[in-house]
Amino acid sequence: MPATPPPFAWSTPAPWTPQEVQRLKIPSQLDSHHDLSVPLGGIGAGGITRGVSGGFTRWTLKAGAVTYRDWPVNGFALWQAGHGARALRPDTDPGSLPWRFDPAGRHAALFPKAWHSYEDGALRLVIEQLSPIAPGLEADCDLPAGLFRAHLENTGQTPTDASVMLSFANLVGWFAGFNGIGVPGGIAGQRNRTVLTDSLHGVVMEQDLAGPPDEGQGQMLIGVAPAPGLDITTCPAFDPRREAGAFWDGFDRDGRVAAPGPDWVTGGGFSEFPAAQPGAAVAARVTLDPGETRCIDFALVWDLPVIRFGQSRRHFRHYTARWGRSGSNAQVIATHALSHVDRWSETIDTWHADLAESLDLPPEATALVVNALYFLTDGLAVWTDAGHFGLIECPDYPLYNTLDLWVYAAPAISQTFPELARAVTRAYGAEIARDDAEPRMHLRSDRRFARQRAGMAPHDLGAPNADPFHRANDYVYQDSALWKDLNAMFVLCAWRDVRNSPSLAAGINGPVQEAMTALAAFDRDGDGLIENDGFPDQTFDNIPMTGASAYCGGLWLAALRAAAAMAEAAGDDLHARRWRETGARGEAAFEETLWTGTCFRVDTGGRFSDAVFAEQLFGPASARMLGLGDCVDPQKARTALRHVWQKNFVETGGRGVMAVTSPRHDSSLYAPKGEEGLQWDEILIGFNASFAAALRAYGLEDECRILMRALADELGPKRGLHFRLPAALVPDRPEYRAQMNLRPLALWMLVEARAVSET
Repeated sequence: MPATPPPFAWSTPAPWTPQEVQRLKIPSQLDSHHDLSVPLGGIGAGGITRGVSGGFTRWTLKAGAVTYRDWPVNGFALWQAGHGARALRPDTDPGSLPWRFDPAGRHAALFPKAWHSYEDGALRLVIEQLSPIAPGLEADCDLPAGLFRAHLENTGQTPTDASVMLSFANLVGWFAGFNGIGVPGGIAGQRNRTVLTDSLHGVVMEQDLAGPPDEGQGQMLIGVAPAPGLDITTCPAFDPRREAGAFWDGFDRDGRVAAPGPDWVTGGGFSEFPAAQPGAAVAARVTLDPGETRCIDFALVWDLPVIRFGQSRRHFRHYTARWGRSGSNAQVIATHALSHVDRWSETIDTWHADLAESLDLPPEATALVVNALYFLTDGLAVWTDAGHFGLIECPDYPLYNTLDLWVYAAPAISQTFPELARAVTRAYGAEIARDDAEPRMHLRSDRRFARQRAGMAPHDLGAPNADPFHRANDYVYQDSALWKDLNAMFVLCAWRDVRNSPSLAAGINGPVQEAMTALAAFDRDGDGLIENDGFPDQTFDNIPMTGASAYCGGLWLAALRAAAAMAEAAGDDLHARRWRETGARGEAAFEETLWTGTCFRVDTGGRFSDAVFAEQLFGPASARMLGLGDCVDPQKARTALRHVWQKNFVETGGRGVMAVTSPRHDSSLYAPKGEEGLQWDEILIGFNASFAAALRAYGLEDECRILMRALADELGPKRGLHFRLPAALVPDRPEYRAQMNLRPLALWMLVEARAVSET
C-alpha cells in the first residue's frame, strides 16, 4: 500500500475519545483539547490542526491566539459504489448535519506528515497530509497551505467505483481580535465561487471588502489536482443548517457533489438567527480495477495576509513578500503547492530518514522528538515580511521568544531553519543596550520596577496583546532585569550562530561583550563566579537561589567560554583574554564551592541548597555540546548525572525526572505553608529533555535511552500530549501545566549531544 508511515511514526487508533485521555485539571489554564495531530500550514502562516479522529480541531489563524472549535462540515468523506458514503470524522455537534459520521480507522503522525487510514471491504484509503516544512523546502516553508494525498486501493477481485470528498466552511473573517472568533450575527459579505483550470478544480471562499484586507480577511480554497480518469465535481456553496441533507444525498447516491441551489452572498444576521455560513466541497470519483491504486491530491489554502497585535500595529505575513499582500492569491498558491507535492513529499521523507539516523533513539522517542516541531506551525508562530520571527512561550504565558525557554528551543530551530534562529539572536542583540524606565507593576504584589535596563537581556520580545518585536519585556511575574541567567543564555545562542557561520562574529560581538560585562557585576566576591540574590532570579521562578548556584554559575562558565571564543573570532583580544582568565578562576570556584562528592549543590545559601537538582549541569553540558570543551571535570559530571538519575528518576517512579528531590524524600520540606509547588514538585518536560541530552553528551547512553522511552510513553499513550507538549506534568495525577509550551523543543538537543558522544 502506498503512503506507509515510517516505523518510528507515532501511531494510535482513531477516534481518541475523552475517556481515553487524561484531561487537564487546572481550570484556570487553557485546554487545547485532546483530539490533535499534525498541524497544517507553513511557518508563520497561521495553523489549522487536524485531529486524530479526522476533524479540524485547533486554529491558530489569529496571530497570538489559539482556538479549539470543530465545525462538523470540515473534513473528508468516502463513497463506494454499493456501500454509500460516510464522513471520515466524528460528529461533534450531534444532529447538526444529517450525515453518516464514521471516524474509525488508524492514525500515524510524524511532523509535518500525518496518515489517516480507513478500510471498507475491499477498498482501502490512506489520507496522507503534509505541509512544506523541512530543510530543503525553505522557499515554500512559509506557505499558508496543507496538502492531502488520498491513496485508494482496490484489494478485491472486481472493479469498483470510489470517491473522496473534502468539504469546508467559509471561515474568511472569523479569526480576528482577541475576544473570540466570529460575531453573533455571522460574517457579512462571504461568497464562494468555482475555479476550473487545467491544474486545479476547486472552490475559492472569500468576502466582499470595501478596502484592503485586515486581519482574518482574504481567501480560502479547497481544490483537487485534475488527472486522467478522475471525475471531479464541485459544490461552490451550501448552507450546512438548511441544505446539508440535500447536499449529502447527492454524494451518497453517486459520489458526486453539486450545489443544492443558486449561489448567494451572506448578509447580516441576528444573534439568535446568524447569517448563513457557506460550505463548499470538492469530490474526485475514480474507477479502480482489481489490485489498482490511485493517488488523488487535494489542497487547503488560506491567504490571510495581515497580522494585527493588541496595540494595533499592522504586519504582513512572510509569504506575502513572494505572493503579495492583496489576500486574493489562494488560487495561485494552491496551483503552486499541487505542482510541487511530489518534491515536498520526497524531501520530507528523506529528512525523516536522516533524522532517525542522527537521533539514534528508540522509535517512540524518535517520534516524540520529530513531532515536537509541531510548534513551528502551532506555537502561535509569527514570521513577518520584515523579518520578525517569534514563537510563543505558551498560550497561558503569552510572550514571544521568551529567552529562558528559547535557549532550550534554539537547537531545534538552528538545525532546521538556521536563519530563523539567527533572527531571534539579532533581535535580542539589538535590545541589550536599551534602557526603558517605563514602570511596570509586579504581577503578584504592588511593587513597581522598570520595564528594561541597559546591559540586561530582556526576558522576551513582547506579548501578542501588546506590540511584540517593537516593545520587548512584557513579563511582570518577577523583575527579570535582575535575573542571572538571561545574559548568559543570549551569549550561548549567539555562539551557536557564530559557530555555524563564523562571519557573524563581528556583528554580534558588541552586544555579547556588553551583556557579559553587565553580568560580571554579580560576581561580588571576585572569585570568577556570579552570585544569586535569594529571590527567584532565574528561569526557575518558583525556586529561589542564594549565593553561588549550579544553574546560573554553570551557565556563566559556559558563557565565559563562548564570549571568549566570539571575541577571538571578531579580533577582540582584550575581551577574549579577560573572559578566559575569569573562566579559569570561576571553574575552580565552581567545583570547590558546589561539589558535594556526589553532585553539585543547588546553591550555597538557599532553602533548596541540599536538594538534588536535575538541571545542575545545563551550562557545562551546553558548553560541551557547543564545542567549547569542559567547564567541569567530566568524571564529576558523570557522577552527578548518575546521582540525579537515581534520585530524581529511578527512586521517584521512573516516569520522568523530578526537578528537585530532598535527601529525606520529602519535597514538601521546601514549601512554606500555603506556597504553591510549581516547578520543584513537577516533571518539567523541557528540562527532562535537556537532562537526557546531558546524559548522552557525557556518554551515559543507556540512561538517556531509558529516560526517553519513559518520557515518550508518558506523553504519548498515557496522556496524549504529542501535539500540546506542556511545561510540566504532575506525577501520579492527571494534571499538567502550560500546554503548547516552547521549552520541550529542547528534545532536539539530543542531536547535538549525539555528535559530542561520538567524538
